[in-house]
Amino acid sequence: MGTPIHAANSGDLEKLIPLLDEEFVFGKGRRISLAQRFPAVYCRENLGNIFVAEENGAVVSALAAKRFNWLEYGELLRGVMFGAVYTHPLRRKEGQASRLLAWAAEEARRDGADFAVLWAAKPTFYARLGWVAGDCGVLGEVASCANTAGLPNEVGMTPANSVSFQSIELIRQRWLDPLTLRGADDYRQLPPPAETVYLLRCEINTEKAGYALVGCNGVANIIYEMVGHPNSFLALWQKICSMQKRTIINDRPGSTSYRWFAENTPVMWQSKPLAMWLPLSAKADMARIAGWYVPYFDRI
Repeated sequence: MGTPIHAANSGDLEKLIPLLDEEFVFGKGRRISLAQRFPAVYCRENLGNIFVAEENGAVVSALAAKRFNWLEYGELLRGVMFGAVYTHPLRRKEGQASRLLAWAAEEARRDGADFAVLWAAKPTFYARLGWVAGDCGVLGEVASCANTAGLPNEVGMTPANSVSFQSIELIRQRWLDPLTLRGADDYRQLPPPAETVYLLRCEINTEKAGYALVGCNGVANIIYEMVGHPNSFLALWQKICSMQKRTIINDRPGSTSYRWFAENTPVMWQSKPLAMWLPLSAKADMARIAGWYVPYFDRI
């Protein structure tokens, strides 16, 4: 009989956060606890989506889940993403994480999820459990932005966690399909290695509005997405260049922003095939999922 698995309680969360921080944050030379980076995930309200394998009061293995809605051509699907898959260093290679993932996936299936997704640098482990690799995401880098001194500034800038998300969602739903649907809590995320996230908005007029979600860590800009009318992109890019010289770009080939970056900046692209998928209902199979892209900003 394996280690008992259950949804976390508040006591489990207090024990788990320091372990996850050491594994995924501080142990990698980063700052800011996961509890602050993902406040809607590592909180009392989400305890039912944090799964723990525990023995004698000690955490052996754990993972976090985040439920989300996925909109594709007017059809709404239910997704669940998994992150921070953890096993205590002294209990690795016992199959603890495999059991936990299978258990969590079955819980998601019973709850009506159509698919699950996670991001893995070592896909072989997950492939053995039935997960299928499929990621069209790319990572771009511009080592030195052009001098933007004296250029007109048409862009407003505000911390992402204080935005009026409804107006941004209108832009997203006009220009993106498929897409993750977001609420106010989703804009509170602070994906590593960023230490702040800003929303930049350019509203030439209602029809030509655009925005960019940009993280900063004191060394580089991290563009999570640039969405809207292409006429807004130059002003957004100029503002981004004024923040830091080095810029990293998360995107997918074929998007409006990808084409604009490729045509207007000296960006160097590399593929980042990290996403792995697990279909959980007849609505979602790999033929359909293959072209999907979950923005880095939404991931846990």
